Amino acid sequence: MKVVSVINFKGGVGKTTLSLHLASFLAKTHNVLLIDIDHQSSLSIVLLGASKWEELVATGMTINSVFESYSNRKVAMPGNEIIVNFPSQFRKAMWPRYDTLDFVCAQFELDDTEIDLASTNYGNVSQSEWEKRTLLPEWLDQISADERYDYVIIDCPPATKIVSQNAIASSHGVIVPVIPDEMSSRGVTHFASLIKTKVDDKLAFLKEAARIRDEDVPSSYVETTSLAAIVPSIIKTAGNAASGMTNIHTQQLAALKRQWGASVLEKMSKNYIGVPEATNAGKPVWDYWGQNSKPKVKRMMRGVCQALQERIDRL
Repeated sequence: MKVVSVINFKGGVGKTTLSLHLASFLAKTHNVLLIDIDHQSSLSIVLLGASKWEELVATGMTINSVFESYSNRKVAMPGNEIIVNFPSQFRKAMWPRYDTLDFVCAQFELDDTEIDLASTNYGNVSQSEWEKRTLLPEWLDQISADERYDYVIIDCPPATKIVSQNAIASSHGVIVPVIPDEMSSRGVTHFASLIKTKVDDKLAFLKEAARIRDEDVPSSYVETTSLAAIVPSIIKTAGNAASGMTNIHTQQLAALKRQWGASVLEKMSKNYIGVPEATNAGKPVWDYWGQNSKPKVKRMMRGVCQALQERIDRL
């Protein structure tokens, strides 16, 4: 099983779009678990539809219960019951090739639970800080994820607080969608440093300080999380330009490649009409038959996903 988080602390860079397409692409041939941990719940709503999502939120069948099980001792660590087999938008469309895709949704209250987690401690401080950052690995163990899934894709919020740190603690690698502008490009360096110093290194310190025995460490906990790929996203095209992109995107993409080299995916997600429309319909673009659906857009997204699968498989 390979676990990857799609993450960037800057919003609006295409995390949800990439998560949906990557999970759908992988689910054509593999067993995939897609998890939404973004309190904005955009992925959950488009995949499930508002009615189904509201029903799951009302009954507590969301990823929030994993984290609330620490801050509210009246809430038990959930099991398989929060997993939606074959999300309803796909079921409605009658696409049997996606019956290998499972999903866990988010809810708005995840933001409140994040605050509660930060302020809740039980007993030894180091042990508390360790436990609340390894809740997601613990849950993955509880559902025997390693035996059931080939890939786990986690759609993260634009933040690196405790909930996101849980995702990183579970992940073999992170995928970072980036719009190649100056602000986004500079943020990648800071973000990569945060993963190492504020998550990987901190968890290693907490594990030692709390004297956590090896047998008590969740098997889904990953000590070192790699940078799987930086994905240039929402690229603005310019037909008359030699690069086919606007000047600012051409310049910043070149700067990204100078700094990050092979970490930058050669395949990129351009700002084509059809991609946001498909995502809003809860479908990958290659299965979206709206009037803006074009072969070049489908080829583009398939190419991005294929390149990412190759990166993930090498982790």
